[in-house]
Amino acid sequence: MPIPKIGEAARPLRLPSAQGGDVRLEEFEGRKAVVVWFSKGMACPFCRQKLSQIARAADRIHGLDAEVLYVTTTPVDRARLYARQFRLPFPYLCDAEGAARAAWGLEVRAHSLPWYAGQLVKGLTGTKLASDYGDVKPSFAEMPKLLADDDMGFFIVDRGGVVRYALAGSYFEPGGAARGIPGNDEIVRELQRCAAVA
Repeated sequence: MPIPKIGEAARPLRLPSAQGGDVRLEEFEGRKAVVVWFSKGMACPFCRQKLSQIARAADRIHGLDAEVLYVTTTPVDRARLYARQFRLPFPYLCDAEGAARAAWGLEVRAHSLPWYAGQLVKGLTGTKLASDYGDVKPSFAEMPKLLADDDMGFFIVDRGGVVRYALAGSYFEPGGAARGIPGNDEIVRELQRCAAVA
């Protein structure tokens, strides 16, 4: 399935939350714009750094009548541990089987065993990335998903359920640099545009 394009209706989304219960994207329709961010989750140092970035803008985002749905590959039991351990300013959703990712057109690429071994070595010996959430030791169950060459996705959906911003693709740019998410000022600007259209 292709990635949603700007101007298209957002795909349905219903996932269990680390904070309890299920969250549906559709429940925000008519009330709030929503940032739908697909990421590996707290076990990934790069993702934790970006989570810190967006968490610092949570008050600004919520002040625009908007919400962030942080969609991760984290199993529910592990996500609940993270929710107890850290202050998470928005729903931490669990897509452990990857069905929501696939429905939104995000891919996982297969590689050879040496590629995965190289990723593991890089992860163990790489630079530590600072985040407001400290150093998280991934569980054994989280390791295969951390090593996967999957897509990240960052979407902004307006109150009418229409995609107004879309950034998706491999976590790594050609040349090996990690793909970032928009800065907080850009996120706020896009949410303000959504509010102006409503």
